[in-house]
Amino acid sequence: MENTIKGFTRANHVGITVKNLEKSIAFYEALTGTKVSNIDEIGGPRMAKTQGLNDTKIKYANLHLDNLNIDILEYVIPESEQASYSNNQISAMHLCFEVDDINAAMERLKEIGIEPEGEPITFQEEDGLQSGFGTAVAYFRDPDGTNLEIIAPQGPFKRKNY
Repeated sequence: MENTIKGFTRANHVGITVKNLEKSIAFYEALTGTKVSNIDEIGGPRMAKTQGLNDTKIKYANLHLDNLNIDILEYVIPESEQASYSNNQISAMHLCFEVDDINAAMERLKEIGIEPEGEPITFQEEDGLQSGFGTAVAYFRDPDGTNLEIIAPQGPFKRKNY
């Protein structure tokens, strides 16, 4: 069945609000092995209105991955407040990075000083799935507590094209 509603078949970016832009740039560059492509700032009443604010000033950086961009955002005006979400809380979101080898990815996390939430698991029948066996996942957080995941996908978790 072809999608008849045009425009919602691709994701362009995920935005992550951070406390310190420079610190977060260093984290995401180390994590992905990719340098940011742009550092800039935007603000004023027109931009603020798009977000339901009276005024805003946002320092940001763009990081281009193979299939998705990450916008790293530091709100100067209004100053950001710390939020904290567990993956099980309503409206919580997470960003998942696809990897070929979960063990190599775990080693990379350790090399750059990231402690995962727990040990990775590889999906098996006992996990209640009907398919996707062999898919491995692990969860971790960025310096500001953003929920992140790595996945080595199999079966229905593996995308055909990107």
